Amino acid sequence: MSTISLILLVFVLGLRHGLDADHLAFIDGQTRYNWRMGSPIARFVGTLFSFGHGAVVAGMATILGMFTQNFRFPEYFDTFATWVSIISLFIIGTINIINLMRSKFKNEEFQLKGIKGKFISNVARGTTNPFLIILVGGIFALAAETISQTSVWALAAAGNSFTYMPLILGLIFMLGMMITDTIDSLITFRMMNQSSSLGQSASRIIGWVIVALAYGVSFYQAFTYFNPWAELDFEIVGIIIFLFLLLCFVLVNVRAKSKTVR
Repeated sequence: MSTISLILLVFVLGLRHGLDADHLAFIDGQTRYNWRMGSPIARFVGTLFSFGHGAVVAGMATILGMFTQNFRFPEYFDTFATWVSIISLFIIGTINIINLMRSKFKNEEFQLKGIKGKFISNVARGTTNPFLIILVGGIFALAAETISQTSVWALAAAGNSFTYMPLILGLIFMLGMMITDTIDSLITFRMMNQSSSLGQSASRIIGWVIVALAYGVSFYQAFTYFNPWAELDFEIVGIIIFLFLLLCFVLVNVRAKSKTVR
């Protein structure tokens, strides 16, 4: 694979990784909390979270790429990471569909839910401390599926003639993830500022999108695990979902400005 192709691939992987349901759930909750507390970092929770997450990924990529050129994860590790991802996504989809139905029945505000956030202390679930949000982002990067995904392109970069390519790819991955997660926190912030039902309806729509994404990717990974012939160029799907997230931000932003003018 050429250097340019590898860079583009890792950037798209970063964009798609930023759409991880656990990321979105944590960013959504923290943005809402900081908005209620009047914290100036409310808009940039996603940026802070993905900075911490990406810094750990870049560090792992550098270590794997520069000092373990002959290293390969055992075959069972990839299988383990795949099934952790499949089961986690299925659980996330189920949790959020239950919350969507419950919030509609009780006429309550819907909030995305994840799995990794369950293992974070109550202090980290509701904090206005930017350094704590960065730290949680770094902790999220220690998940098996993140390490597995990072190892693939980090070890691929090890064969590149440029010594610092693993580090550069780690930073490229972080950039893609920061773009996606920043847009997510900006969308949530805008929705929280809506006094009408626009914010709640937009939140529920994104909730259903996350449910569809979680179930879809979970079933896709399970099916292709047993039927490798069915694998698709899934990076295109990642770009499409990112563009949808960007469209959501633009629509919420335009609607908010139109209401302000009135």
